[in-house]
Amino acid sequence: MKSLSSFKLPMALFGVSFFWGTTYLAIRIAVETIPAVYVVGFRHLMAGIILFTYLFISKKLVFPGWQRIFQNVVLAFLMLILANGLTTYGEKSIPSGLTALLTTLSPLLVLIINLASKKEKLSAKIAIGVLLGLAGMVVLFFNSLAQLTNPNYKIGIIAIICAIIAWSIGTVYSKSVKKDNHNILVDLCTQMLFAGISLLIAAFLLKIPLVIIEWKTSNILAVFYLTLFGSLAGFLSYLYALSKMASTSVSVFTYFNVVVALFLGWLILNEEITIRLIFATGLILLGVLIANYQRKNARSAVQGMLIEK
Repeated sequence: MKSLSSFKLPMALFGVSFFWGTTYLAIRIAVETIPAVYVVGFRHLMAGIILFTYLFISKKLVFPGWQRIFQNVVLAFLMLILANGLTTYGEKSIPSGLTALLTTLSPLLVLIINLASKKEKLSAKIAIGVLLGLAGMVVLFFNSLAQLTNPNYKIGIIAIICAIIAWSIGTVYSKSVKKDNHNILVDLCTQMLFAGISLLIAAFLLKIPLVIIEWKTSNILAVFYLTLFGSLAGFLSYLYALSKMASTSVSVFTYFNVVVALFLGWLILNEEITIRLIFATGLILLGVLIANYQRKNARSAVQGMLIEK
């Protein structure tokens, strides 16, 4: 049998694929009464406090050095403040399904950035995998594409597109900086605290109303869910996966997010599962398999999911 450590990558990829897929629904619920800046600010601040408390009690809280702090601040600004913040803001005015469709552009943008900076070589399997995944998204949400021309969604769409750009740049940057796997929790704690405190200070300076009495219980619970499964489990899984795999390959796994989001719509909102959904899911899975398949003795993310008897 394999040791527990050999299952870390498969578990991390599951976190990226599943937990972040559930956040679309949670964000949609949270922003019903809570301003987006507070949703993002509180979820990251609480996550940072939880991590800080754990690191302090377990005596694993170490000073990462000024260079590492700077790198964490850059990542927090790109991926937590801009990407998460703008995504949350965008979901206030556009459907979560359209948001999920737009976010599938991220792997393509990551690939373009990597190719332009010569950090990654174009290969047929990566190109085919990304295109198949994108084709699956188009099939899945084809009827939603018409909403892109609706003036009521323009602000939300612009916010989501800017979020995708920021996330993609942050993904590539995260892969390029030197990592210490032993301090991944310290890195995440630094990023969460910086993002949470910065967003709440920004909300105060911008005088965004904080009317807690208007918040519903379901909205507050959604923020707690985003804290535990979006900011902690999901983001920690993403950072760990980036430390083990190419950024393009990790980004392709975000295609699963849309499948999860659609499944939750069926489970909670009684949305119909159609032949189109089944076909689109097949395209997405095939794209992930092709993009991550490696020959010879190299381990791929998909191969790592198989349990050795």
